[in-house]
Amino acid sequence: MRIRLALTTSLAAALLAACGDTTPADEAASETAGTETAAPESAEPSQPVSEPAEAEEELVLSPLEPEETVEAFRARVEGMSEADQAAAVFARELRMARGCEPGNAPLHRFIARERGAEESSADYNAAIAAEFLRNNVTQPCVYTTPSGLQYRIERAAGPDNPSPVTGEMVRVHYAGMLLDGTEFDSSYVRGEAAVFPSDRLIAGWVEALPLMRVGEKWTLYIAPELAYGSRGTPGGPIPPNAALVFQLELLGLPDRP
Repeated sequence: MRIRLALTTSLAAALLAACGDTTPADEAASETAGTETAAPESAEPSQPVSEPAEAEEELVLSPLEPEETVEAFRARVEGMSEADQAAAVFARELRMARGCEPGNAPLHRFIARERGAEESSADYNAAIAAEFLRNNVTQPCVYTTPSGLQYRIERAAGPDNPSPVTGEMVRVHYAGMLLDGTEFDSSYVRGEAAVFPSDRLIAGWVEALPLMRVGEKWTLYIAPELAYGSRGTPGGPIPPNAALVFQLELLGLPDRP
C-alpha cells in the first residue's frame, strides 16, 4: 500500500509509508566514483586497496531510534522551508528503511528478455537496466534516493553508530554482480575486507556510504549512470550501460580512534 503525506502546499508529495516505496529529496552525497575506481566513465577495474588480513572485530549495533507517528512528523515539519521539508522526508524514509524487514525476499528478481538481432550491447543493457530498476522498486523494502539509487537495508544499526563523511576512509566487505547473477568482484571471496577513500568510487557508492552506519549491511541497485556508464569497463567484466547489484557492509572507519 502506498500512502503519501500532504505536508504543505509547497511540498506536494512527501513520505511513502509502506516498505518499498520512494520519496523525493535529500541531503545525500552525489559525486563520481565506483567499486575500485576514480571515475565511472574511464577507470579500469582493479583489485581494491585493502588492509592486511586481520580478524574481524565484533560489531556492536546500538538500538534503533523510536518510531515517529505521522501526526508528530507533520507537526514537526510544518513551517519548514521546502528544502528542509524534503530533507526531513528523506530522513524519515531512511528510518523506515532501517525498520523494514525484507525477510526471505531475494536480492533481486529479474529475467532479462533476449537481445534483439539489430540491438547493440549498449542499447540492450540500457533497456534491461531501466526495466529492472522500474520493477525492482516494487520489491519489499526497496527504497530510492532522489538520484535514482535504489537500496535495501539488510541489517540496520542504531544512531550511536557513526557514518562516514564524504572522503573519509571506509573499511568494507562487498560483493558485486550483474543482473544475470554473475559475480564480478568480491572481498568475501578474497577473504579480507577492503579499505577505500569514500569519495573515490562509483557515484552510487559515494552517495550510499555517508548514509550508512558502521555495522550496517545494504544492498545497492545501481543504475548505469551511477556506476560505469556507457563505457563499462573496457575489456570486461562490466559491459556498457550495465545496472549493478552490490551487497555492501560498512565495517569501520579506520582513521577514527
